[in-house]
Amino acid sequence: MRLAAVVAVSFSVLVVVGCSGSKQSPTETTESTPSTVAPSSGPIDGGTLDIAVAAAPAKWAPNSGPWTTDELQAARAVYDRLMVRDSNDQPVPELLTKAAPNSNFTSWTLTLRSGVTFSDGAPLTAEVVAFNLRAQQGDSSNADFLAPIAAITTPDSQTVVVSMFTPWSTFPDVLTTRIGTIAAPLTVLGFDPRPIGTGPFMWSGVDEAGITVLVKNPTYWKKGLPHLDAVRFLPIPEAADRVTAALEGKVGMVAVDEPRQLERMESVQNRDDKITIHDDRNAERPKVNVAFETGRAPFDRITARRAVALATDRAEILSKAFAGQGSIARGMVSDTSPWFVDHSAPARDIERAKKQVEEYTKETGLPLSFRLLVAPGTTLERVASLWRGQLQDAGIEMAIELVEPSTLSLAAAIGQFQAILQVGFDSSQPDSYEPLFRGIPAEQAAISGNTTRYINPLVTKAFADARSTVDMTRQVDDYGTIQEQVTIDIPYLFLVQVREVVLTTPKLRDVTNWSSGSGSGGLGQDDATVSLAQLWLAR
Repeated sequence: MRLAAVVAVSFSVLVVVGCSGSKQSPTETTESTPSTVAPSSGPIDGGTLDIAVAAAPAKWAPNSGPWTTDELQAARAVYDRLMVRDSNDQPVPELLTKAAPNSNFTSWTLTLRSGVTFSDGAPLTAEVVAFNLRAQQGDSSNADFLAPIAAITTPDSQTVVVSMFTPWSTFPDVLTTRIGTIAAPLTVLGFDPRPIGTGPFMWSGVDEAGITVLVKNPTYWKKGLPHLDAVRFLPIPEAADRVTAALEGKVGMVAVDEPRQLERMESVQNRDDKITIHDDRNAERPKVNVAFETGRAPFDRITARRAVALATDRAEILSKAFAGQGSIARGMVSDTSPWFVDHSAPARDIERAKKQVEEYTKETGLPLSFRLLVAPGTTLERVASLWRGQLQDAGIEMAIELVEPSTLSLAAAIGQFQAILQVGFDSSQPDSYEPLFRGIPAEQAAISGNTTRYINPLVTKAFADARSTVDMTRQVDDYGTIQEQVTIDIPYLFLVQVREVVLTTPKLRDVTNWSSGSGSGGLGQDDATVSLAQLWLAR
């Protein structure tokens, strides 16, 4: 089972799928390419690329909730975004020519690129863009995140003005995500089952085998692209079967994050020349983490949270549950990020953990025990089982309860849980996490995007300060304050940072080499997806 298919409950209010963040250093993408493929003089037009996916894309409308990795890859074929990320992981215009703020970042003026049309021939206009952004406001998964937006207006056919209640200097980053993905109004409304976008490919249909077929958009606004005639998405439910299909040459691309399959493909690559592995080693990766309901026993007490943190052996979880594929999570931000400030949680210390358990029992008269909610899935179940054994060594009892993702999301929203094991925190722009810490002290909303119900005035102020400036030095300080407070108060316990790669046939070229609409080089790998317009097949 794809680990990424497990719902990241705490991010049900965010657009984390496909949401990258700001980096100041160039993104390093390691491509382990076989040497037996002959060089080519340049791109060759034609051919069909088959991509293996866990399931056929189920949601096409950008305002229909978070996309899975497979759905995001399909969306990158059909749609364009207002902004994209360049090779330095900075937001740059794509369907826009400019995004300009006012002096205090409470208003952003978006200027559209002229001459862009949808695959059905309709023009891209300011009214269509505004319609898409308002639809995103109506998507419940975005409600908390887009709360700062006060109004969206269109002074003319090429201009959209987004006004804010409060400063939001990082708003261009938002437009590189699903929120900035533009679809035809009929697609947004759900009136047309075909996804209609301005992207390099357009919907052709689903064949009898359940394969989704996209064909070349002859009116794509980037001249000379795409090179491929078609892209097909082949549903192959099991991760092992998807990797096998790639190794046997039956598909040309697959995203891989299942630990055993990562281990397997590396061993195969060392023996022959069947695959190319694209691995962005500087990327912000999803993190397996535990969310604690800090307003509910036992985790309303810091002694309980400290006890489980001190009893946790991340190295054992990484080694045994992830076969060493990935890295230990040192916090909500990866240590490769320019925003990272080292406030790492302490290493496992059973004696200190036991003392915290004793202190908890003195405070409450109760033993330390709790229930952990886990979405069904081999890897996370293995993590939960290992963690339970570690906690038992410190005298902490944990019961594992397997719960379907939809139920997990509901439990998180209404605060009816003690702890949840989940995957998330994959945006390298920490501003994306602001709704997870939003609230008013001493007030507990019945429904909240703040999963843990943790509210700290220092954290609230730091997020607000970071949104009022584009000075990176100041933002680093602000995000450092947030990381420090989260480490001290432990509303989340971070365990392992997941590894994600894109596996391709050696014949597929320019996988991570593409240009944005503004002319700058684009970010090679966005989560476990790539741009499809520039791909071509060597003969």
